[in-house]
Amino acid sequence: MDEQPESTRRASSLARGSNRGRLVEVLRRQGPLPRVELARSTGLSFPAISAITSRLMAEDLLCEAETDTGTAPPWSDDADEEDSDGLNGRRRGRPAVLLTMNPEFGRIITVSLRMNLIETLIADFSGSGVAQSRLTLATRALDAGGLCELVAAQIDAMLVQTATPRDRLLGIGIALQGIVNADTGRLLWSPALSVTDVDLAKPLREAFGVEVVMTNDAVAVALALAAAEPALAQGLSATIMVGHGVGMGVVVDGEARWGAGSEIGHVKLAPNGPQCRCGQRGCVEAYLADYALYRDARTFVDLPPAVSQQPSEAQMALLRQRALGGDPRFEQLFQQAGHALAEAVAATISVLRPNHVILAGPGLQAFDMMRHAYEERLEQAVLPWLLKSTAIYLRPCESTAIVDGMVRRTLRVVDRNHMETTE
Repeated sequence: MDEQPESTRRASSLARGSNRGRLVEVLRRQGPLPRVELARSTGLSFPAISAITSRLMAEDLLCEAETDTGTAPPWSDDADEEDSDGLNGRRRGRPAVLLTMNPEFGRIITVSLRMNLIETLIADFSGSGVAQSRLTLATRALDAGGLCELVAAQIDAMLVQTATPRDRLLGIGIALQGIVNADTGRLLWSPALSVTDVDLAKPLREAFGVEVVMTNDAVAVALALAAAEPALAQGLSATIMVGHGVGMGVVVDGEARWGAGSEIGHVKLAPNGPQCRCGQRGCVEAYLADYALYRDARTFVDLPPAVSQQPSEAQMALLRQRALGGDPRFEQLFQQAGHALAEAVAATISVLRPNHVILAGPGLQAFDMMRHAYEERLEQAVLPWLLKSTAIYLRPCESTAIVDGMVRRTLRVVDRNHMETTE
């Protein structure tokens, strides 16, 4: 009896895993679908889709979605019967059965660590949030051991709160403010911490026995925005996040690239410019981030100090109100910030040539006050044909986008681990 060569068997196995992954990726992106639509969206044959979905359902990875019985589904599960009247593109035959990721297959936990705040979310396998918590504390008082213990304790507390057995935890995602080596799981530097070069992934992996995914918080926001608006997932999208700091996440065709994130906020505008939190001078962030705006405002107005040099939303709202009220000193402050934002966008367009640039984060609530200086400087700083080839979007967002994006990032890794098994 002839046997397949090892290379042929291995190629066949990889193809099967790739097909499983392709199907799951479509369900993650589009939501519950019938088999016939899965075939169209993946490019696989209907028999192949039937075989793969049957296997995934047997493994409890997929299940039938609950549907409203009073609403007629727009599909049929008959793959070869066309719509007889040709008006609405529906197929005749049996009502479609919608398939979806089985939410009960397991759960993931994501953690967002920012200045004086740790936010934890537990989600089911479909990506829906189950419970969430927020803990305020002095993050810069933590040493490396204390940081690892704190994150582990928050994960344990979330498991207890939701009565989730440890063996149902599939993965952990960590989003951090600062510079992260996503490949090694090390936090290299963060303004939220006084310690540097911390191995956070290994202790968590050993404690919980699951994959730990780490990334910069701007990358998580980029993923959340790309998922919310599919047009932003086409081609290369660069999301510049403005708020507590200034960072950038890059998404290519809906998937994160260069997982360490880009420190666009630490591009130098002036070698002898204002002090940045990183210890150097003249960074984009030193003109644009919340802490920099508030710090500079305190040089000409009597304002209370910010906790850990991080102003609250109420304190930032006061700056915006003063600018809107016509105070020229505050107007100048935001115009300078608009100039710095334009420099960051110009550098991004000139180096990456992205299809989309998304300006995101709570700091963009003040964009109207930055707009004139931003637009004027951007036209000067970028070649006209480059500027015209890039679509720029304004998407102010809340911090919840960080944990939402991290859920998607973690589920992609969990999916890959489960879907690339042989059939």
